[in-house]
Amino acid sequence: MLKRILVIAFVLVSALGLPRFGVTAERAADAMTSVASGSIALSARQHSPLFAEFDQSSTLSKALQESLLALGFVLTQDKATARATLLFRGDLALVGGPVFYRGVKVPVGDATEKALQDAKVGSGLSRAEAVQAVAGLAINKAALDTAMTPFWHGTALSGMASAIGDATGAKGRFNAALTGDPRGICLSRCEDWKKVSQTVYLSITLQDAAAKQEVRVMTRAFSETVAPQEVMDRALAAGVGAIKIVDGPTGEPK
Repeated sequence: MLKRILVIAFVLVSALGLPRFGVTAERAADAMTSVASGSIALSARQHSPLFAEFDQSSTLSKALQESLLALGFVLTQDKATARATLLFRGDLALVGGPVFYRGVKVPVGDATEKALQDAKVGSGLSRAEAVQAVAGLAINKAALDTAMTPFWHGTALSGMASAIGDATGAKGRFNAALTGDPRGICLSRCEDWKKVSQTVYLSITLQDAAAKQEVRVMTRAFSETVAPQEVMDRALAAGVGAIKIVDGPTGEPK
């Protein structure tokens, strides 16, 4: 009986075109593009004490700080006493498909915190356990060309799309119209009717008394598989890959 119910549910989901939240983005990866510009030379000698923060995410801020501490940086929680400020910030935009057809845009940090909270509530895990859960990211498993570790890995982000849909009301709009696609009938470009544009706009800046250095990344996937955590992973990997740890103002990368 249970097997029969699962088969029926699968058929209904396929027929309605419901995005597959949390599915590994193998298909999304095929359609993913990423463009990065700029670079940052980061020096423990020149920039310590350093103030480092991931905008709107205490979890990612802490992971970033731990990564920098492991590299020998001295950190401060007070911007006024810092010799330099390293700031990660970005936005995640989802547009298209039956759920996100009106479009939603949220800060990457906020999306991360929503996904972690959703993982905690849904599974009964403590927040610490949710942060330590394996995310199962399918992209950029190879070592990055940088001394910095991929600090964002190890967080339970697989439910990010679902959490954003709940928080913004997008899923509610779709659930209220389960008898069909709320957009009506496709009239043109029907091969893309169920696909969702998933874009991360990322900015990493290093500001000291002498200058401002910046890396900008735009990463986009266009797929029926809704897995923004995969797009975020690719964007952060590209951004962190452009940060070179140097010994001093004129030092060579480590």
